[in-house]
Amino acid sequence: MLSSATDLQELLQLAPDWSPICDNLVAVCAQEGKKKVGAYELLERLGARAIYAKLVSMADAPSKMLVLVRDYYYQPVLTKMALSNQHLRRFWGQRRVAPDVQAAQAKSFAVELAQKMDGVLGRQLTQSAPDGFKVLLPAYMQRTVHNAVVDYIRDECEWERATLQDLNLDPEQEDPRHRTADDPIYSPENRAISAEQVCYLNELRQQLTKLLQDNRVAREPMSVIDCMFGLGLTEHSTSGVEMTMREVCEKLSLPGDTQARKIARCQVLLDKGMDMVRQMVREKLPGVAEFWQAETNVNTASRRELTHYLGLTEGEVERVMAARQVYSLDELADRCVIKPGRVIELKQKGAVAAFVPLDLNSATVRDLIDILGMSKEAAQKAAAARPFTQLTQLTDNCIVDLKTLDSMIKRGVVLRIKAQVGARVDLNRAVSEQIVSSGVAADIAERLVRGRPFQTWADLEDYVACDPATWQVLRQKFCLGLVSG
Repeated sequence: MLSSATDLQELLQLAPDWSPICDNLVAVCAQEGKKKVGAYELLERLGARAIYAKLVSMADAPSKMLVLVRDYYYQPVLTKMALSNQHLRRFWGQRRVAPDVQAAQAKSFAVELAQKMDGVLGRQLTQSAPDGFKVLLPAYMQRTVHNAVVDYIRDECEWERATLQDLNLDPEQEDPRHRTADDPIYSPENRAISAEQVCYLNELRQQLTKLLQDNRVAREPMSVIDCMFGLGLTEHSTSGVEMTMREVCEKLSLPGDTQARKIARCQVLLDKGMDMVRQMVREKLPGVAEFWQAETNVNTASRRELTHYLGLTEGEVERVMAARQVYSLDELADRCVIKPGRVIELKQKGAVAAFVPLDLNSATVRDLIDILGMSKEAAQKAAAARPFTQLTQLTDNCIVDLKTLDSMIKRGVVLRIKAQVGARVDLNRAVSEQIVSSGVAADIAERLVRGRPFQTWADLEDYVACDPATWQVLRQKFCLGLVSG
């Protein structure tokens, strides 16, 4: 990386109109006794809108400016966010990762994410998006870091479970993967609502108000939306007070012979209203649609999600579910499941095709039917007969035939067998007598007790250097519980 003086000089050569702002910043920093001003400090002072406006206005050498923004704006901000992320700090603490290693991993995180953010920013510039500056906002980067950290922790834990087999936790310990969701207690930075998010909400509220005032738009579906989500846009609702479907039926006096028919009508109106809102967001608020667009996996999405999120017809939904699972959206067109033009529309609406293995022992009956293609009767029988230790038990018990089992395997069925609690002993807490009684020599048992705790099986193997028979006993009869720092 360039020195502060060099990178700042290069930045000002590309944007000479920023020189007065830089001079003012240098003077302020000198008065406050702070360090010398570099490219990062200047870019931070300018802010997202000014940086994006400069990139848009540059006819010459915009790629050079993009490189500087990536290296001296994105990367330092992302590094700070990674180091301060509560989930990542707790994960490192449980594994006793050294501070210098933490810093190196955070920097590696930041470099990878900075490359991705650079690509996102480049696409915004190519499309000349008026709200493209939002990808430079700290809140956007914070969400990116948070999502990347959650994926990283889950991948690491899955790798440990599958490879090292050292995540058999003590019953009193909590699986760290269960604590990587949005937890406002451990992640205070996620509690604050950023200014741009408030701006999005206000824009959405204004458009919903216009939609309600438009005489060409059906009012009843929007009134249901207003009441159920407590928007306070009509005389029927109060802001912040959400209603149940039963309450909405009473408030709007929905017609129906029975309460069930009224609720069914309310559900239909809710679906219609949500479709109207989604269409409005795509047409009137493209920036909001892109910012909040959630990916919909065609391999696991429900019928409702395929219909309402992706706009598939009933026939297309049936064909997509029958073709599961696919490895790419283009495969749907290649196999004549849907037309090629529809694939482009699906991608624009946030559709993806990610092959997801489905555990027979834990999947819901609905997933067994929708994802694996089992009949309703077979799925219910399989759920009642769980747990399974082998997939062939499905055919042995006459739940499905061989052809259906082969189809289920192609569609991603797997079998995860959970070890019983207490089946293996935590080697980091076992006493010498327990280790010896399992078939380990007394001298090796004493060495193991003295050398504890062990973080991974690799550490244990380097330490004990035992014969293959002893090593096999240790791996079969013991586990390595996580040791809190």
